[in-house]
Amino acid sequence: MNKTAVVFGAGKISRGFIAHLLSLSGYRITFVEKSLPLVALMRERSKYKVHIMGAEERSIEIGEYAIFPPNETEAIARKIAKASVVFVSIGGPNIPQIVPLLRSGIQLAVKQERTKPLNIILCENYFQPGHWLFELVSESLNESESAWLNSHVGFVETMVLRSTIEPTPEMKVVDPLSLKAQNMWEMPADKEAFVGAIPDIYGLVPKENFQGGLIRKLFTYNAINAAIAYPGYLKGYQLLSDAANDPELVEQARAVGREASEALIKAFGFDIEEQYAFADSALRKYQNPEIVDPIERNARDPFRKLARNDRMVGPACLAMEHHIQPLALSQVIAAALRYDVKGDAGSERVQEILRKRGMVTALKEICGLDSTHPLVTLIGKAYEHNRMM
Repeated sequence: MNKTAVVFGAGKISRGFIAHLLSLSGYRITFVEKSLPLVALMRERSKYKVHIMGAEERSIEIGEYAIFPPNETEAIARKIAKASVVFVSIGGPNIPQIVPLLRSGIQLAVKQERTKPLNIILCENYFQPGHWLFELVSESLNESESAWLNSHVGFVETMVLRSTIEPTPEMKVVDPLSLKAQNMWEMPADKEAFVGAIPDIYGLVPKENFQGGLIRKLFTYNAINAAIAYPGYLKGYQLLSDAANDPELVEQARAVGREASEALIKAFGFDIEEQYAFADSALRKYQNPEIVDPIERNARDPFRKLARNDRMVGPACLAMEHHIQPLALSQVIAAALRYDVKGDAGSERVQEILRKRGMVTALKEICGLDSTHPLVTLIGKAYEHNRMM
């Protein structure tokens, strides 16, 4: 039986990581992408290359894919109903946009009396996207469809550890769809969330106690990323690797890693040496000059990234719960509040709330912190007095 995969999103992670692993595993891929120019370009060229940085011999050309815009609903539903696996990489806030398409595909699978389970694998740096997508898809299903969803469909969360970036201008002339990707091949996934047999996909590694691990990744890798991106922007850096090699920012990032690590070790019982090694590996990744990654891409949408359970406020609150003063994390949160970029909707929203409602109200609306929360005082002091740049 042919292995087929539907991939929602045709951005850098979808093309440069998910499709790479699927291609190595013998799957035929169908992308679903809302950008009509990208759909047209991918149809026109019919192939693209993923260049592995530092290991060009592992680069691969990906072709023989199909791609549909969201308005080709019947074709997409047929693909989902027959798919071996579905992947989602569209940005967490965009998840509601694909719900009607997924629901139609599931309804068609029920109508066709499909007996084989279907796992929907989410590659999103977002808080509990699998649970959210399940709840959204469940709405408006009839009794038999709901029963099939509950018994046959897995909503599986993963950790996205590979960085995928734009090609050089020279590469882009030859192939405008080409990408540069980190020499990273593992995609940890929530073992307990799969229904039926776990798909045979190169690099897909089922992990137990995954939710704890996912929080660890968000509160370590992503927290350190924020500790470089937002202060790096304030210091005028354009590239993440340049900021990550600034001695002052390195010290800041390490302090964030220590605060988050101490909190995670106390909360989840992670091995101390393993956790600190995990934090060190995150910083080394961002320091790699081969990964030419713009600060703007990493700092984009601070409104979402400042949320209560996300990469900065989440570990800061966890630290306070375990009697750890998150001074470095508070400084990073303050830097994110100062991230002011025209055209970035998340940034503009943060600045408007700060301007019209003030700091205390902003921290409640943006970060979910009541005025009496002790973190409010730390952030306020960092915002007003500790101008790190």
